[in-house]
Amino acid sequence: MQQYRQHDFAYTDRLFSKGIGSEDFFRSIEKELPPVVSRAELSRITGGLISVKTLSNEDALQKGPRERVRAGSKVGYSKASAMAYLRKKLQLL
Repeated sequence: MQQYRQHDFAYTDRLFSKGIGSEDFFRSIEKELPPVVSRAELSRITGGLISVKTLSNEDALQKGPRERVRAGSKVGYSKASAMAYLRKKLQLL
């Protein structure tokens, strides 16, 4: 399984070549995600478009990913819930 890195330009180029917002784009992301995704990881895979603070705020408003898990002070989401959230949140202008 490929690990996301902040400056993995080759991976980013492959995602963009699939067309942002397309089903291929989302499938590429989903294929690489672990079963549980942290807020920080979700922010990183969106290139910072969705911040950790935004995720926290939307969780408080019941607008974030539905299935959450807490480990100490960290919050994560199920892969399916994170992908549903991204599909709803990311749109090509």
